[in-house]
Amino acid sequence: MKIRIKKFTEAIEIDKFKEVTDDILNLIEKTVEKEKDPNAIKNFIDLYIKNPTETKIEGLIEPNEIYDFYEKYRNQIDECLKEVKFFELPADVSRLYDYIIKGTNFAIKEFVKSIYENS
Repeated sequence: MKIRIKKFTEAIEIDKFKEVTDDILNLIEKTVEKEKDPNAIKNFIDLYIKNPTETKIEGLIEPNEIYDFYEKYRNQIDECLKEVKFFELPADVSRLYDYIIKGTNFAIKEFVKSIYENS
């Protein structure tokens, strides 16, 4: 079982979230499919981890797309956020919808980190 250790001594098991990480990887592949570089996926993942607000995954750009992604994978996203103690962080939002978007984006970044570390 592959495990990624978090700075808070929390662990995320990549195999536990295989369905959602596979879907994210497919979206990343679609995002970079026009690139001629054989390292396009790895390079994109590197950029996304460094700056997720500026690096966008096709299909996870608009808030409604992110919300739909949350609805599809809500159990896995909630479990991931619980494991990394996201719910203990200050919300800094004033609407529930914004909180769902913020949390889903946070989870997506965690999933992308897991993909990177297990590739």
